[in-house]
Amino acid sequence: MRTPASQRPRPPRTRQPPESGDLPPRRSRGRHALSTRKPATRAGSALRNLTGALAAGSVLLSIALVVIQFWATNQGQEGPGLPAVIAQLVAAVVALALQATADRHRDVPGGFATCGVLVIVVGSLWFWWWL
Repeated sequence: MRTPASQRPRPPRTRQPPESGDLPPRRSRGRHALSTRKPATRAGSALRNLTGALAAGSVLLSIALVVIQFWATNQGQEGPGLPAVIAQLVAAVVALALQATADRHRDVPGGFATCGVLVIVVGSLWFWWWL
């Protein structure tokens, strides 16, 4: 009868881990100075914080609109209207996706995403609430 592998004796370890002096030097992630990650500037962080607050406010507004629309429908009222609710939900989802991109990328795509959050949120507020 054969013994299971967990009960068989193991051979002794003969390989020693390399000493710290034997390791090859670690290469940085990038190959040249332009590929290193740059620290965030104060203005960039402030702008990303502002757009994050606007995206979160857009989400809260869309949730409030959904609740008000359900309440108004149950009361026999018209409410804010289905097009306004759907448009605000879509704007909130797009703003959140753009804000996630802006938070992850500190380069040109992140800058475009930040501008996109501003355009989406201010545009939806202007179109649905100002006019």
